[in-house]
Parts: sequence; C-alpha cells; structure tokens
Amino acid sequence: MRLIYFGVNWELILRDFWVDILRGRAKSSRCLFSRMPKPRPKIARTRPTKEVSVMAWIEDAEQRVLLVHQAVGLRLWTLPGGKVKRGESLVKALRRELYEETGLRAQIGSLLGVLDRRDKDSITLLFAAVPNKSSIKVKQNNKEIKKADFQASLPKKASPSAKYFWSARRGPVKKIPKIRASTHQFPPIL
Repeated sequence: MRLIYFGVNWELILRDFWVDILRGRAKSSRCLFSRMPKPRPKIARTRPTKEVSVMAWIEDAEQRVLLVHQAVGLRLWTLPGGKVKRGESLVKALRRELYEETGLRAQIGSLLGVLDRRDKDSITLLFAAVPNKSSIKVKQNNKEIKKADFQASLPKKASPSAKYFWSARRGPVKKIPKIRASTHQFPPIL
C-alpha cells in the first residue's frame, strides 16, 4: 500500500520517523515534520510595465488640428485621447476617448508617431483619425473637457505631448518642450 497524498510519499517519511524513534535519535513528533519536503519559495516575477496612452491627429478642411481644453488639473490644451485600459485594443481605446471627450465618432488611420516618456514610465501613440461627421460637439455632462475646437496654431498653455507631436507634424513651436524621451516619427504618407 502506498501512502501518497498531496504529492508527498508519506510511507517513506513515516518509515524514517519510526527508525529514528527506535534508534533514539527522535525525541518528539517534531522530527516527523522536519522530514517533510519544504515547499519551494515562489519567485516573484515582475513585469516591466508602461502606461500606454493614445492620441488622435484630426485635421479639418482648412488643415486646423482638433484640440481639447482640459477642465480639471493643469487645464492644458492637448490632442484628444487618453489612457488605454487593460485588455483594450489601441484603436478601441482611441475611439472611446474621442467619443467621451468630443462626442465624435471617427475612423482611426495609421500610426503617426510614438513618444516614450522614460521619466513617467509611459508611452503615447499618435494616430491619424478622420471624423465621420465634421461637426464637433462637446457633451454637456463631460467633466474632464471644457472645450474642443480646431486650432490653426498651438495655444501657449499646451501639454508636453501636444507640443511634441505638433512640432513633429507641423514644425517647431516657439518653446520646445524638454522631455526625456525616446521618440520616433513615421514619414508622412503620400
């Protein structure tokens, strides 16, 4: 008869325990537990993670760019977009953020640029987007966004990511943002 429970061969452990008792080496039943195999310590594996955000580059017929004015926090002008939720695709996240911030439904196009903020452990991806309709209407119950509008130039109070992507797409802005980042811009599609 074999005594194997929970992956432990109890027959061998008990046999060795009784041998120790008969030979006078075991003084108590604690000796039994010292013979049990020790559980292997679990190795904590940490995955390096970055917070992923997506932004949209939307131009109108006059080549003005859609910007949103934040209603909370630093109240900066920025490109529409936001953080990607766990398990959410990049395109789905951008469509959700666009709708939440501007009320727009849009077709998401190609990837235009990447901003890797090492100081913040975050990465921002800029996508081209084309709205399904040309009118922009900010939802009345939106607490995050004060205003959404097409702008011909970047306002002074703009977010660092908006400044970076604006300068990469349109040319340098007056004050270049100092961002410790690895960046890559994709060539324009002709």
